[in-house]
Amino acid sequence: MIELSNKTIKRITQMYGDSLYIFNKDEFIYNYNNLENTFKKIYPNYRICYSYKTNYTPEICNCVKKMGGYAEVVSDMEYQLALELGYSSTRIVFNGPIKGKYLESHILNGGINNIDRIEEAVHICNIADKNINKQIKTGIRVNFDIDAGYISRFGIDINKLDEIIKLLEAHKVIVNGIHCHLSRARGIEFWRVRAKKMIDLIEKHNLTKIEYISLGSGMYGQMDLELKKQFNGHIPSYQDYAREVLGQFRDFYSSYKNKPIVFTEPGTTLVSKYIDFLGKVIGIKEIRGKTFVLFNCSFYNLGETSQMKNLPLKIYKFGNNNKPIKNAQFVGYTCLEQDILYKNYSGELAVGDYVLFGNVGGYSIVQKPPFIMPDVPMITISNSEINLIKRQERYEDIFSSFKFKE
Repeated sequence: MIELSNKTIKRITQMYGDSLYIFNKDEFIYNYNNLENTFKKIYPNYRICYSYKTNYTPEICNCVKKMGGYAEVVSDMEYQLALELGYSSTRIVFNGPIKGKYLESHILNGGINNIDRIEEAVHICNIADKNINKQIKTGIRVNFDIDAGYISRFGIDINKLDEIIKLLEAHKVIVNGIHCHLSRARGIEFWRVRAKKMIDLIEKHNLTKIEYISLGSGMYGQMDLELKKQFNGHIPSYQDYAREVLGQFRDFYSSYKNKPIVFTEPGTTLVSKYIDFLGKVIGIKEIRGKTFVLFNCSFYNLGETSQMKNLPLKIYKFGNNNKPIKNAQFVGYTCLEQDILYKNYSGELAVGDYVLFGNVGGYSIVQKPPFIMPDVPMITISNSEINLIKRQERYEDIFSSFKFKE
């Protein structure tokens, strides 16, 4: 978590309000370089492809671009953002089950695409038929079992991979890559199997000359100890993933002159730890022996991790009348009973105190709905310099798309 003094808290809240996101840009850059360098030591042709859906704040996406990262997008909206930030099609990876109007131009301009379903394959064949003077390429997202306890709905069943490849080849479409992404499987054992199965597919379908292999996302990232100790079992390091996963591709391609790019598509791995959320204690009350601490934010602001684990915390004492509380629930401003920010907090707290919640970078700001209140600002702190990178949302932002009069 970012280190802030009470003086800094007072300054930023006077400037931007009592609740806001804080992006720790310097530490984000360090983490990015650490991940990339660790993987490249094992497989030099490794590249990072940042998952926009995890947190598409333009400042963050721009950081990735400046460091040479690719953009991984799953919608026309995200694709348009990547273009606005100056990405060429060749540095954008287009994934997802539904692609819109940008798919055709993306394919024609040499962009990286991964087919998710048969209808998309047919659409790409139609594009190829209309553009016979263009060399059309696409990748395929494959779906296989890694014993993660569920059946994923995404990608092409590997039992139907031959059928898709033959369809594409019949329309002179070149298969230039394969992609997989499997959620809820962060452990090293799942990643080891993922890599092995991708290599097996490459051998079985004679795809050794493909240009890229994308392994998707879902690695553990850096965590504060308070969060890390809530996970059972071993938490792999970047070195563990590099050795067990990239090592397989290094060994497999050791005799090949041309080695494909190996992508991962990290989102939470890169950004979660490096955005904190500052909220303020608004009220403390007891109901039938249970203590509830009310904040001026909601669970939507804190992202998906907050609903599975207690986030790391830092308390900043600004209120008066501190009193000890035990096993309290921190709750948000919505009228939903499930709006719980933190469970079983014990310590001293007062109305007016500020609390910094750590590890909120993933699936927070992108999933915060316009429910009850607009979203709050985001600032970045880099080399002690404070900059606004997202302003406070307003009434007009929420209601400008609605029709008010007949």
